[in-house]
Amino acid sequence: MTTLEAGGLSDGLNWVKLALTMRVSEVNARSILSKTNIPGIDYCINPYTGCAHACHYCYATFMKKFTGHQEPWGSFVDVKVNAVELLKKALRRDHTGEVMLSSVTDPYQPAEATYKLTRGCLALLSQSRLKVSILTKSDLVTRDIDI
Repeated sequence: MTTLEAGGLSDGLNWVKLALTMRVSEVNARSILSKTNIPGIDYCINPYTGCAHACHYCYATFMKKFTGHQEPWGSFVDVKVNAVELLKKALRRDHTGEVMLSSVTDPYQPAEATYKLTRGCLALLSQSRLKVSILTKSDLVTRDIDI
């Protein structure tokens, strides 16, 4: 479990309270740019597993079976701390098409205010030939408008 700094959340959540109720773990992923069968999308990037939003209508709850977590979906977030490094390596090969940030987690959930993995990935993607789609419910996305 990792303790995170408070502040910087554009959606008004109190990160300290959230960190006490969420299981937040830093993990190293094996890959980050995944091919997908989503119509119109060639690749997806999920810098986090799990999601602090805990939406009742979430379609990604099936992901829990791949995590090893016993906690309910919405009560844990795994932070893929090497996401930017992995994407940099993956983009050494020329990729074309469209990439979605993210398909089974919100790329702008509260942890993003601290870890800035989505921002780092967007910076790299802006130098590639890939088109980018972002799926989020957070206004934190406006932080990265400069990219």
